[in-house]
Amino acid sequence: MSPKVLSEILSELSAVSMPKSDDLIVGLDTPDDGAILRIDNDRALIFSADFFAPVVDDPVSYGRIAASNALSDIYAMGGVPKMALNLVCWPEEIPESVLRDVLKGGSEMVSDAGALLVGGHTVKDSEPKYGLAVIGFVDTNMILRTSGAKPGDLIVLTKALGSGVITTAHKRGIVNNNHLDECVKIMACNNSPIVEACKMVYPNVHAGTDVTGYGLLGHAQEMAEESECGIIFNSDNIPFMDGSLEYAERGIFSDGAISNEDFYSKFVSFSDDLNSWQRTMLFDPQTSGGLLVSVEAKNAEQLVDVLVEFGAVSSAIVGEVVNGKSGMICVK
Repeated sequence: MSPKVLSEILSELSAVSMPKSDDLIVGLDTPDDGAILRIDNDRALIFSADFFAPVVDDPVSYGRIAASNALSDIYAMGGVPKMALNLVCWPEEIPESVLRDVLKGGSEMVSDAGALLVGGHTVKDSEPKYGLAVIGFVDTNMILRTSGAKPGDLIVLTKALGSGVITTAHKRGIVNNNHLDECVKIMACNNSPIVEACKMVYPNVHAGTDVTGYGLLGHAQEMAEESECGIIFNSDNIPFMDGSLEYAERGIFSDGAISNEDFYSKFVSFSDDLNSWQRTMLFDPQTSGGLLVSVEAKNAEQLVDVLVEFGAVSSAIVGEVVNGKSGMICVK
């Protein structure tokens, strides 16, 4: 769903009277990656759900990517997944063996995360869709939110961008298989090392979110707005997957990239030397993307070093948080 339509729907929901709870730490009023409910003084429960249609042909890979994407919401808030339910929409004409492989891939990712897969729900649909509803735990003192970034912080991105244009090229039958294979590996990478790395520089990680459907600039804009600051990106430092810029230059963008650009471009200023496809690339929706983390400047290099050591090898310092009009982004 486009960010414009979703924003309109959520604004209407905010007017509906809902039960209140002093234990609800994160709910509908902010664009965070999940809801958080306090359990006691030390622990809180994170709840999130995510599912989507296939982005690759191999059913096991699809299951792994979709599960990784859903688990990422828990990691993005500083938590650890504990329990998951399968969410399945499935056409009757697709063989059961395909669904079995999708569920196998998802189960592998949940197991790798140290969580329990305890059931799920299926419905008939005209198009296959798969994902998870996930519950996790987080230390109440270590919750990561889109709010909290502070002027002077540096912005760290933990995965290379490019899954959107590469999977779109795949759907159009023009992808280089080497590019697709590498993209699949990156999308199926679990974001758990990022939580462990952030703990090593605690309490100097101030905000976080994952980079998924709204692209780098869409999610950064939400962080900047919620933190009442601006963010400046250095385009030369942003990592991209092999081949992705080639597809972008050819205009191989999904409808989602165009919708994101239409909605978020009013918040973004670009350097004149960035052409149109380079700009659109930064709105490109990501599947199972990395985290965007705001960290105190003195700890940023340490965080990147630890992330690389833990396997997030594309991690890089890509920008800085600045005083300025709330929610505004600049790309140089």
